This record gives sequence, C-alpha cells and structure tokens, in this order.
Amino acid sequence: MSLQTIKQKNFTTHINGTNLSFSGVREYERTKHVHRLHPYLGKFIPQLVEVFLKEFFKKGDYILDPFMGSGTTLIEANILGMNSAGIEISHFNCLIAEIKTRKYDLELSEKEVKDILIKTTKYSDWLNQGKIAPTYLDDQYKKLRTDSEYLNTWFSDKALQEILFYKKEIKNYKNQDLLRIILSRAARSARLITHFDLARPTKPIREKYYCIKHRRECQPIDEAMKFINRYSWDTLKRIKEFDNLRTETKIKVIQGDSRFIDFKNIKGYKGGKFDGIFTSPPYVGLIDYHDQHKYAYELFG
Repeated sequence: MSLQTIKQKNFTTHINGTNLSFSGVREYERTKHVHRLHPYLGKFIPQLVEVFLKEFFKKGDYILDPFMGSGTTLIEANILGMNSAGIEISHFNCLIAEIKTRKYDLELSEKEVKDILIKTTKYSDWLNQGKIAPTYLDDQYKKLRTDSEYLNTWFSDKALQEILFYKKEIKNYKNQDLLRIILSRAARSARLITHFDLARPTKPIREKYYCIKHRRECQPIDEAMKFINRYSWDTLKRIKEFDNLRTETKIKVIQGDSRFIDFKNIKGYKGGKFDGIFTSPPYVGLIDYHDQHKYAYELFG
C-alpha cells in the first residue's frame, strides 16, 4: 500500500471504529501470552499492531520490523498468518524476541523448567539453614561468587546466591535460552529496589522504606526464589497460550544494525523483498535500554 493511499485513509485517532488510544484495554490484555515473558519498557501495545496489520496487510504477506525491540510485531504478524522478519541491534532484545517467537517442545520445556526449579528450591532451602553447622548437603552445595560489582551491589546475599545457582545449572538443559529469560525476569524483580520503581531505580535500597504502592513500610527484597518460582509457572502458561494461537508462517529474528543489513541474504524472504514495514522508530536518547537490562548483561555477559 502506497504512502498516498495511507494518507487518504485520513485516520487520526480511530481505525475502523477502533480507538487508537486503547484506553479501555486493561493491563492483562495488553500483556497477553508471550508479550509478558519479559518486561520491556516502551514496547508496542499488541492490540495497536493487530489493528494496523489487519488494516494494511493480508495473510501471506511479508512484514519487516527494522527496529524490532522485543518482537511484538513479529508475534502479532504470525497470529494473523503473515510472515515477518525483525532487526534489532541489542543482543538481549533479540534473545527476548527469539524466546517469544520460538516453537517449543512443550513437554520437554515443562520438564526442564520444573527440574531446574526443584534443584534451585533445594539449594535455597540449604541457604535457609544458615550454615550454623555442617549438614549432609555440604558436599553437594557451596556458596557461589561473582566478580560483578553490579550484581554484588544490587542483590542481597541470599538472592544473589539463588540467582548464581540457577545460572550455573542452565548449561545442563536443552532450553537454555528459555531458562535465561526466566532467570533474567526474576533477577529484575529481586534487585534491592522499592516495590514502586522497577523501571528506573537509581540506587539499591537496604533499609526499611515507606512504599507508596502499598501505603506502608516495606522491607528490601531479600530473595530471588519466590520470583523464580512465580515466573517459571507463568512462562510455561504463556508459551502454551501462544502455541495454541500461532500459525506456520515464517518468523526471522536478525541481530544487527538495520542500516547495514543485506536483505537479499535473508533466506526464504523473496530475495529480501517485503510487502510492507511496520515499526516503532527508536527512542534516541529517551530510553537507555542497556541500563534498563543491566542485570541481564551482567548475568549473561
């Protein structure tokens, strides 16, 4: 569809009766299935993507998102039966998008997520003993260390131990990237931060504080285990939900700078030709995505 045709549509705040503010769409609807596998500041509302893709494209079309972010366009295109490719310069964003869009062996995924969860729970129980006296588990477990100044600063000792143990065990499983996303999401929540400022904390909180979210005094977060447990089950639920919605159309995640990608070398994508582009331009200088996900970069290098 040409730019002139789009202009002739003359839409401002509505398309086919849909209010583009989506003010009536509740939070759980905006974060349906895999869209909430990992927090990502400034991402598309999936309902917005759905409206535009339905209006300007059709099943079987090839859609390009040159500033992919966390992959919202790719997911919605797939559900609508459209092929898609996304380009993103951030390695971590590509990991998020890969995990959201991947086709899983659901039985194996559930088995592995549960298995590493059980192992980490046992390690957490060992930590809770306080190491007052030697136990029969002392030969199996030990305290773990990291040289990362960030990790040692932003996590309590117990939370960091649980995170490092889970990370150490990931290599023993096939679905390693899926486990990394669970751990990254848990690490984000387990930082020494206030309950009301997960997005842009400026310093770790180690003392009691007045919480404007709960309207009472709250304690700094002292563990990661409850988040690892919560997000393990939540992740399994979400990938199952998307598995029931997905189509067999192509999804391609490309890490790189979209200005220098040779589209002709994208295999299976009509010689690098696309039927259209749908994207959200980068917020230059507005959101520091590396800082947003620093816990993940420190964990996984």
